[in-house]
Amino acid sequence: MVVIRANGARLELEAPYHPALPYRARQVGGTWLGSTTGWVFPLKAEQALRALCQDIWAVDGRIAALEDLVDLRITVDERVPFRSVFEARETPIYLVGREIAASLRNLRGARPGRGIRFLSGKPRCLTSPSTWATSIPDGAVFLIRDVPRCALGRFREAVGKAGHVEESASRYCESASDPVKG
Repeated sequence: MVVIRANGARLELEAPYHPALPYRARQVGGTWLGSTTGWVFPLKAEQALRALCQDIWAVDGRIAALEDLVDLRITVDERVPFRSVFEARETPIYLVGREIAASLRNLRGARPGRGIRFLSGKPRCLTSPSTWATSIPDGAVFLIRDVPRCALGRFREAVGKAGHVEESASRYCESASDPVKG
C-alpha cells in the first residue's frame, strides 16, 4: 500500500520499503522519523513526492488507487542468456516497487516477498565463491496480491517478454461483493 497523507504541516508517506526510496526521498526534502512514523515531507514537496511514488510503485499515493485492486498471476518465461527481470545480483528481486523474492541472509535459500505466493516453482539463491544472486526459474508461477488496477500496465511493461501477466479480481473485491463472505 502506498498512501500519502497530510498531517498538519507535513506529508507522511506510508509505503513498503524499496532500495531507491531513501535517496530519492531525501532529494525531495524527505526525512526519516523511524519505523513508527516513517518518511515525512514538507507540504510544498507534494508534487515531487507523488511523482516519486508514481515512478517507483506506479501509483501516486492517492487513496482512490486502493479502491480498485486486482491480483496478478505472473508466469516466468525469461529464456534468454542474460536474465534481467527475474534475477538480481546481491539484492532482492523487485517488480514495480514490490519485493518479489529475496535470498536468505545465510544464502542457503530464498523466500517470497510480502504479499507474494508461489503456485509453482520457487525462488532460489545462487551462490559462487565471490557473489550471490536471487533467481526465479523459468516456469515458476506466482501471485501478487492487491495490486491497484492503475498499476497493471506498468507490471506488464516491467515483465515484458520475460513472462506473462494475467489479472484476476482481488480477494478483497471478491469478499466485499459476496453477501455470504462479507
